[in-house]
Amino acid sequence: MLIGAMVRRLNDGVDYATFRDAWLPDERFEGDPRRVLSAIDLADPQQLLTVAMIDATPEEVPGWVARIGASEQRRAERIKGLVGPWQLNATYRIVGDDDLAAGAVAR
Repeated sequence: MLIGAMVRRLNDGVDYATFRDAWLPDERFEGDPRRVLSAIDLADPQQLLTVAMIDATPEEVPGWVARIGASEQRRAERIKGLVGPWQLNATYRIVGDDDLAAGAVAR
């Protein structure tokens, strides 16, 4: 499993609800992230973190990106006036999954 992580700053006067309305995809694709979490920084409510849980291998990513290209371009156009450039845009391979509250720590 992979995690996509993005950090960006909402433009002045833009709230998360406005951004989300424009950001939501208008099309679904096989292999879309099964879960996407969005979070606002407690110290700076214009700072937005988005984390996507992606059921894919690193080798599958280029093909998936090619399939969603047109849809992603439309989304980028819809949000371009709402956010600044990415401060972080990266994909990570999960190497640990520990539920510390439940005491489930993998060794």
